[in-house]
Amino acid sequence: MGDLVPGGEPGPWRELAAGVHVCLAEPAAVNVALIVGFESALVVDTGSTPAQGRHVRAATASLTRAPLAAAVATHWHYDHSFGLAGFADLQTLAHESVRERLLAPEAGHIAAELGVKVSDLALPSREIVVAATVDLGRRRVELVHLGRGHTDGDLVVVVPDADILFTGDLIESAGAPWYGADSYPHEWATTLDSLIGLMVGTTVAVPGHGNPVDREFVFEQRGRVAAVSGEIRRLADSGVPEAEALGAGSWPFATENLAEGIGPGYGQLIAEGRRSLPLI
Repeated sequence: MGDLVPGGEPGPWRELAAGVHVCLAEPAAVNVALIVGFESALVVDTGSTPAQGRHVRAATASLTRAPLAAAVATHWHYDHSFGLAGFADLQTLAHESVRERLLAPEAGHIAAELGVKVSDLALPSREIVVAATVDLGRRRVELVHLGRGHTDGDLVVVVPDADILFTGDLIESAGAPWYGADSYPHEWATTLDSLIGLMVGTTVAVPGHGNPVDREFVFEQRGRVAAVSGEIRRLADSGVPEAEALGAGSWPFATENLAEGIGPGYGQLIAEGRRSLPLI
């Protein structure tokens, strides 16, 4: 991560539907969204640093005169939440787990690698447990925690009247989804089942990274995510040690995307009371 020096202006905006715009914030290529109502507007994901968050905020002025009411972080990872400081005078929303994550040493280490002072990061001002709504004036935006998967605090942002939802990194179309030490491999597919339940044939889902996708894409990726869980269970039940699992498994995604998720996968099985051979 040391070669990432984010903080610049986001790329050009693309309009997905009336009042729903997306742009890329580099170098993490994260999708940042602006949702505009009749009275106010809301930003989804904020860039990788406080400086980039300020650039994103300034860029919204080119699209609307509606005042910004809020900014949402779909999860705690730096490319989605470190820009919250650019919106600190507004209502900022994230899952209730995000505050603790941003105060943890790992976030501090990432900030240091990015050349960002931990003291410059902002915590969300409103914490969401299950769901919340933001009224932008004749446009309601819904924020929903459907379950754990990519992290413990993934939020899905739904714009019902536009039939568009923003998934964060629960789904990726720029490549395979990434599993981290904070992922929940055995719960991810169930969370995606709930996501699929919010979609119909015309629904557009905007991943955290990559082009918008449809319900069929989400359904197919959900199957691969379920296959990762099944393979971890098979390996554990066969007595394959955690340290050997990555090389021993048959995986639907590149091993580099999965490497950090093996430990959490084995750990969840232990928490469930499952035991693998050898027992001694």
